[in-house]
Amino acid sequence: MRKIFLTITILLLLLRTSYAQEISGLSLEECLTLALINHPSLKRAKTSTRDIAAQLEALRANDRITVSATGSVRYEGDYYEFDDRAGSTTASITASKLLYDTGRNNLQKAIRTESLKGAQQTERNTQVTVAANAKRAYYDLVLKFLNRDVEREKLANLEEHLKIAEGFYEVGNSAFIEVTKAQADVSGARVSLLKAENDILISQEALRVAMGTDINGAFSISLSTKLLLPTITEDIDALIAQALNDRPDYQKLMHDVRGGELAITNAARANSPTINGNIASSFSDREGGNSSTNYSTGITINIPIIDGGAMKAGVESARAQLEGLNADVESLTQQITYSVRSAALSLMNAIDRVKSAELSVQYAEENLQLAQGRYEVGVGDPIELSDAVSTLASSRYTYYQALYDAQTAREALGHLPPEIDEVNIDD
Repeated sequence: MRKIFLTITILLLLLRTSYAQEISGLSLEECLTLALINHPSLKRAKTSTRDIAAQLEALRANDRITVSATGSVRYEGDYYEFDDRAGSTTASITASKLLYDTGRNNLQKAIRTESLKGAQQTERNTQVTVAANAKRAYYDLVLKFLNRDVEREKLANLEEHLKIAEGFYEVGNSAFIEVTKAQADVSGARVSLLKAENDILISQEALRVAMGTDINGAFSISLSTKLLLPTITEDIDALIAQALNDRPDYQKLMHDVRGGELAITNAARANSPTINGNIASSFSDREGGNSSTNYSTGITINIPIIDGGAMKAGVESARAQLEGLNADVESLTQQITYSVRSAALSLMNAIDRVKSAELSVQYAEENLQLAQGRYEVGVGDPIELSDAVSTLASSRYTYYQALYDAQTAREALGHLPPEIDEVNIDD
């Protein structure tokens, strides 16, 4: 039911795209929905899962009865005096079944089952990666919109400064250099605003790629989802344990290890005997002769005697592969431990920077008000006012960047984005 609802949602989004050149108000949940339905990497991961599932089904077929039929029609005679009466017709049908193979087919099915579970974890990991990339791109675009607003505020403050400077110059209370300085500041602010607007376009393209879809024309996002300050209450060791339990790439590797252990046992049984049973029925008819129908049943036993060392080599290969997988587990465990610890430290640092940046913004706003008041009454320095405007803009940049860093650090802890539970695609 959820999949049907999500399909309808995506169709409505695409229809909205078709009839409007400018798309506005895409929420984070909508961006995740687009990504989890359309991204090519997810489609590729699903095909790998289907392939392994088909291989498993092929192994299951080995335990079932198989039936085959053959038939032939043959004519005999001289090349120049062909006698179509000298012909024969034969037909046969055979049913066979594997009776005993020391459990090798079951082992192969168990190995393939672990591979299937691993492929499903890979598919899940792809979902997590796509969702995390889409969310990161979304918040990057939020940051770019906020930075544009800062540039607009900065430009508005400098334009107001320019008007005051021009008024003072007209009444003879200031030198023309103050006007030219204010004009240069306004010009620089306009260039910065143009860059900020271009950064938005670039981030829109990045979000478009992260969603794996092609939305024609420009689009914006819903800023109802703010860059909220996350919190961290768990201890780092608990976060590491949770990451090892939750991360699909780690779980996939564990399935590979279990499959490798089974592969050693399977390789050791390479020279085990196999027993097959079969039942056959055949019919033959010859022109001018007699027709006959035959039945047969039997058991075939195959016992390998000398394999030239193939079994020993197969066991050694399986053991080497398992040792490699165990080394991969150790390496990935170290990587997860490092990434979680560094992400947790980065998150705590970002939270501290957010709190400091909040105070910086507050002080910068007060400083700008004082500088504007001093300048308007003719006792302030125009450079002081220009610096106050720049300081406020810089403080806001620092504050928004710290919020962004805190948000992305939280995502790096190995957790699923909370929103993914609302838009997850189940097979």
